[in-house]
Amino acid sequence: MPSYNFSNKEDCHGSLEHPHGAPIQDDTQNYHVIDGSQNETHTIVEFKRLVETCDPYDIPLSHDTVKVLWSFGNEDPIHGNLDGHGKNRGAKPMHLLNPVFRKQSMTAKQVTHQWDIVVNNVTLEPSMDTLYWCKIVSAPMLKQKHHIIGYEPLLTHISKSDETIVHHMTLFECSTKSYPGSNAASWDVWVRSTGTVCNSNSLTPRDWDSCSTPVAVWSIGSSGQFLPEHVGIPIGGSSGVKYYMLEIHYDNQKALRAIDHSGFRIHYTPEIRPNDGGIIISGVSISDTQIIPPGQKLYRNVGICGPSCSNVLFPEDGIKIISGTLHTHRAGRKMSLRHIRGGKELPRIIEDDNYDYKYQQFHQLANETVVLPGDYIITDCAYDTLHRKRTTFGGYSTKQEMCLSFITYYPKIELAGCYSMTPVREFFEMFGVNQFYSLNMTDVENLFLYNGNLLDYMPNTVYSKSKTNHTDMTAEDMVVEGSLLNKLLISDPVEFHDRTFLSHLNQLPWSEPLFTKRVEHAMITGKHMTFCRVSNESMSIPSEIIRYPNFTTFVKPPSSCTYNLFIDSIQISSSGSRSLANFFLSLLLVRICLRQPYEMPIRSGH
Repeated sequence: MPSYNFSNKEDCHGSLEHPHGAPIQDDTQNYHVIDGSQNETHTIVEFKRLVETCDPYDIPLSHDTVKVLWSFGNEDPIHGNLDGHGKNRGAKPMHLLNPVFRKQSMTAKQVTHQWDIVVNNVTLEPSMDTLYWCKIVSAPMLKQKHHIIGYEPLLTHISKSDETIVHHMTLFECSTKSYPGSNAASWDVWVRSTGTVCNSNSLTPRDWDSCSTPVAVWSIGSSGQFLPEHVGIPIGGSSGVKYYMLEIHYDNQKALRAIDHSGFRIHYTPEIRPNDGGIIISGVSISDTQIIPPGQKLYRNVGICGPSCSNVLFPEDGIKIISGTLHTHRAGRKMSLRHIRGGKELPRIIEDDNYDYKYQQFHQLANETVVLPGDYIITDCAYDTLHRKRTTFGGYSTKQEMCLSFITYYPKIELAGCYSMTPVREFFEMFGVNQFYSLNMTDVENLFLYNGNLLDYMPNTVYSKSKTNHTDMTAEDMVVEGSLLNKLLISDPVEFHDRTFLSHLNQLPWSEPLFTKRVEHAMITGKHMTFCRVSNESMSIPSEIIRYPNFTTFVKPPSSCTYNLFIDSIQISSSGSRSLANFFLSLLLVRICLRQPYEMPIRSGH
């Protein structure tokens, strides 16, 4: 590949007044080009800059998601004229400062194997908005214990595009030995089947509930995960898990007819690593008691994993978190995984103030975080519903919301999930409702906690227009219509009687900031019902109602603008059918503009 002179460059920024116009040169030039090269299809620029430059036109770089924008014209710029630079443009979210444990880091001498787990011909009709599909698979025949060292998604793409209707996938271990009445013959029958709708009361066997401990997690935008060299997730051996369940969440926003074959490629090795690792799901238990009012810029929900789990299951010297991925649906804008010990908040385990729900890549930690017995882990989510006219509830459709973190850690313990929710009785009383027709409050609590299976990270419905005669209804309308809250008719107090609880919520003054902030504060700082989902079904930890812990909030040190840390050399590569004359990179408003960057004419690619 020939080398070119990239020294003639400009550090530029965009203009809010002319967002599609040519970039404007910064007063201070903070970008330093190290090297560059070009062929007929690629332009590669290697550069560096300070993490914080103190230039008002440069954004400080952090562990947040950064959206890298790129743009190029069809011809080389002449004498700095960048008109037309935006004819070809795009964006890519990235974690610039996070370390990444890559597949390539596996040593050549290490023996590795692949295990592909996919569904077969799962068909989505245009009428299906949301579908959760579950498939039981048997583990590879491994006489000795092995270690999973990483995994990647195997995705079915729509036509020739990079799009997929898969929103989320999880591979769960099934604790068949500890589940009463479970037998290998029935599991083998399910292995031979193509799968079924997850948690369908008529189709899904109840002992599939034992499939609760995640070993692989993928969400939209992720490339999977590879573990550091001292950690592996156990698989195989005489005492190892015999069956796994693949759960796939399909999000058919464009009402397509599609056939899917997606799943995971698991990488494992017989070379045992020093530590057994695992994955825990933590956050807000999925139910209608999670609410985000309409018309809000940033409205917070929190899920607590507290001492009722950590005191019982964590080893004395704690667990060590090595990575995590944060998960919401479309309204999520900010997320953090917070750590509380002894009335004091420690530095955030993960924090992303530029959260992009379409880019749910794992955050690898530069320094492992130790969580001790008695500590709290809080999943903190903030949502934007400015353009929504109705309350958004917790649920499985992407039109509903989640607030979850998937935490990779070691040493492995018997904990699959650690959640919290607003206690049911307190939830209704918060909105002035004391009683419903035909059901006392204990019955209502049971509907939420048991009959509806709302504590499990498992859906029990397919959202489809075929389930209603009102074919003009949107999928969002159908999700709301099917809510349990739309079936509860208020009897007390009298001024609300004969309203459904859902209609009562819709009549509340959510447009008044003081009212909305009061509700948000009460739901965060009030009571929380916590749950420990244990891998071993023979163990049971009772739920507990606690108050939000009192603690001193962690405050980031103020910026001194004296950092000398440089980003490691970043290599930017873009490909296309043409050579990339007038290529430039922008980090939001920070732009590197290439003016007359080449020493020789550029040929057009074909």
